[in-house]
Amino acid sequence: MKSKTRNRFILIAAVLLLAAYFLYPTIKFSMMSEAEKEKLKIENQKKYFELKSKTINLGLDLQGGMHVVLEVDVKELLKRLAKNVDETFTTTLVETEKRVEKSDEDFLAVFDELLQQKGSNITRYYYSPDHRTRDEVLKFLRKQINESVDRALEILRNRVDEFGVSEPTIQKVGDRRIIVELAGVTDPTRVRKLIGRTAQLEFKLLEDAVVSSKVAEKINNFIQSKINPYDSTQVETEDTTKSEDEAISLDKMFSSDSGKSEQVAAKQDSNAYLFEEGLFFLNPRDKQTFLVPVEKQNKFQKILELPEVQRIIAEEATGAEFLWGSKPVYNGQYMPLYLVRKNVELTGETITDANPQRSHDPSAFGQYEVSLTLNDAGARTFARVTGANVGKRLAIVLDHKVYLAPEIRVKITNGRAVITGLDKIEEAQDLSIVLKAGALPAPVKFMEERTVGPSLGQDSINAGTFSAIMGLFLVMIFMVIYYKLSGLIADLALVLNIVFIMAVMAYFHATLTLPGIAGIILTIGMAVDANVLIFERVREELGKGKTVRASIDVGYGKAFITILDANVTTFIAGLVLYTYGSGPIQGFALTLMIGIVSSLFTAIVVTRVIFDYVLETRTVKRLSI
Repeated sequence: MKSKTRNRFILIAAVLLLAAYFLYPTIKFSMMSEAEKEKLKIENQKKYFELKSKTINLGLDLQGGMHVVLEVDVKELLKRLAKNVDETFTTTLVETEKRVEKSDEDFLAVFDELLQQKGSNITRYYYSPDHRTRDEVLKFLRKQINESVDRALEILRNRVDEFGVSEPTIQKVGDRRIIVELAGVTDPTRVRKLIGRTAQLEFKLLEDAVVSSKVAEKINNFIQSKINPYDSTQVETEDTTKSEDEAISLDKMFSSDSGKSEQVAAKQDSNAYLFEEGLFFLNPRDKQTFLVPVEKQNKFQKILELPEVQRIIAEEATGAEFLWGSKPVYNGQYMPLYLVRKNVELTGETITDANPQRSHDPSAFGQYEVSLTLNDAGARTFARVTGANVGKRLAIVLDHKVYLAPEIRVKITNGRAVITGLDKIEEAQDLSIVLKAGALPAPVKFMEERTVGPSLGQDSINAGTFSAIMGLFLVMIFMVIYYKLSGLIADLALVLNIVFIMAVMAYFHATLTLPGIAGIILTIGMAVDANVLIFERVREELGKGKTVRASIDVGYGKAFITILDANVTTFIAGLVLYTYGSGPIQGFALTLMIGIVSSLFTAIVVTRVIFDYVLETRTVKRLSI
């Protein structure tokens, strides 16, 4: 064997070994059952994700998953940025939202237009020394909207990356919308919470027990006055020295004579249907937690929104607000409600790390927690707040819900905090993800959501695989019939071509989609194209009476330029599709480009080495072509 042929053999063998090395994780992972995958994930999560990171990803259309269209809530963003909000501002914002939903016009332009129609000016609500005129305000708001969408895009990308979804598609569409495609997602509800959560973390102090008790007393008196409009007696709260059994008994906390009919009360007040006994009580264990029966939460929320109740809160607890707890307590019977100060002591922007872990509290056995680490500025602020409020309770508020409100026992100087009481490790993991990724600058609305089931994806895989095998089989049969033994050599190159394509995709951890399978099928047809050109040129040379060796040399030499030209132009077209296309188009273009490079190697190098080896090891007077 000549050295040139030997070197080519070594090159092909090396490429084959490399291809086998790259494909091994994909083959191993695909042969594992779902139970085996889940077991590996639980026992050795690092090994599971390491193996998965080396496999060929399957796209949304092949393994199922979620397709979500999100829209940044510009209305909420404008509301947050506004100052001096009045009724005109509020009603105009609602009218703008309704109009934009129907016409899909620019939200800011419509809002400004409607304000002018009402004789108001947008500068009234967004004036500052840096933007005084209407044009400056509009420019400022436009920048805020654009930055909010871009920031939301980046935050969502970080959250999804942490979640562990392979090759997600996250891209901006239009001015306010974002498309998110998550392949292989088996829990859409969990992902919906992960994506939609604003993740606005705040630390706020609870109002003192004395203040909370006074507010509870007056709200109760107000409710009793609505239940018994003819009873002028003011009902006071029960003695605080009740036993724990009495503490969770609603009928012993507040009592009144409710003998008057509900029909009489309804005539006195159009909101009479809201009022009834046992709507809430103040937990005597801490005197700072309101407990509301879960089934009555909506009713009590509406009562809290009544002007009379808002006036009570403003008078008795200036600068305070009610916030609901994150989940029910006492075996899921009651929803906690906290009276917290509006002043934010610390925000989630100071968080540098958040780690999920099992709870270290013996009383919370089986539960999970998230350990927070603050930056230097946050640690200093946290130390100051905890040092100045020892003995008070600090609420950890996420998206306007109180996750917990522990008592500050000592000054905390190490810049660490813990969110406890999480029932599942997934809940702790998701919470740590959103806290590390940061808060969304504005809420996002789910405009569209589609779920592709795994069974539908498996049908696509089966159909695509069958098409590829059938295409490969028919092409191979044609080549053998038309080019005889030479066609068999071309078939071998064709099989190697597919192996190399899959190996390259595995190396780059590329995503295989249904259009990608179409690209592979197209490559199968194109792969033999080069061999057809070479074989026809060899036939011409043999027809001229040249020897087999000379015919092969001339055939490969003269066909090379034509093959290269045809493939380079197709590769450029694929590159353009991949650069400017998205989703399915990119999947098709990727497999097409990989297939072109692979087919050039197999058609020009592999088949030539086989011919050279045969001619060097034996005397061939007639070529089967």
